[in-house]
Amino acid sequence: MAVAKLMQLAGSFKKNPGYVAMRSIARFKLVRLAVKAGRHFAHKNACIKYKQQLRAALPNSVFADRDPDAFVAELRRDGVAFGLALPPSLLSEICAYTDQAACYADREPEKGFMARQRLDAEAHLGKPVLVAQYLNTEKDCPAIEQLRNDPFLLLVATEYLGSIPTHVGTNCWWTFPVDASAEDRMRHAHVFHSDLDDFSFFKFFFYLSDVENDGAHVCVPGSHTRPPRLRLRDYFRVRRWRDQEIAQFYGEENILSINGKAGTGFAEDTYCMHKGSTPMHQPRLLLQMQFALFDYGVQHDNVASNRLKQIADVNC
Repeated sequence: MAVAKLMQLAGSFKKNPGYVAMRSIARFKLVRLAVKAGRHFAHKNACIKYKQQLRAALPNSVFADRDPDAFVAELRRDGVAFGLALPPSLLSEICAYTDQAACYADREPEKGFMARQRLDAEAHLGKPVLVAQYLNTEKDCPAIEQLRNDPFLLLVATEYLGSIPTHVGTNCWWTFPVDASAEDRMRHAHVFHSDLDDFSFFKFFFYLSDVENDGAHVCVPGSHTRPPRLRLRDYFRVRRWRDQEIAQFYGEENILSINGKAGTGFAEDTYCMHKGSTPMHQPRLLLQMQFALFDYGVQHDNVASNRLKQIADVNC
């Protein structure tokens, strides 16, 4: 087992050495703070001008009624900040795109199908489909591209990261109410975990379907500055956590399930302890946009069109 893990690590390092190296050292708080501070000073003058431009453009934001400074303060304090809402017109445009585009089972580009034909896709695959993601969303959906360039979102990203932000990925996916295997739940992060995507990073989330105690995103506010430590080795590794362990460390009352109508948006530093929850009745459609210091090429949904294939026998 140890040899297999070493071989896997060596293969990953050869493929993406920067990403593997980052994950090896970014688990240490002092390293994260040092890199973030270094980038802040490197970008200081350019960042001042960039923020001035963004603040001047705030009246054009679809979130013009929100105070970016209060939002950032909440995000820094709690690791999660609320109060965003997509305009109905923008929500409708994005949902119209998801109605006519193929999504891809398990995020694999050769497993495309229309969301309304999920049962046919499952019959062909011989397994339930827990997650199906859209690919090339910004390229194919102007409304998503518009949202990604919104001055409020960019200003929040700039202030939170302390430097000119790097957009590292946009992702949109369905989570379906299925009896998923433990392997699929683990694969698609339906267990508590903490992301380690960069030295500093965070994500905007937008519900594109109603989420009312069914398929909610679950997190522990404040845990971005207080990771769980139940054993000595927890100081040196990143792992998945059982619900009971998280409740034991933080208290059940401090675990938050985030509900909201379609269009509800929030931001989260997903170094916070969090997980997706499997819907019981209705599918959940979610849009995510991630900003960080550096781009390692692993968070985006860009796939060459010649790699995209539809599942045989499913009419897309």
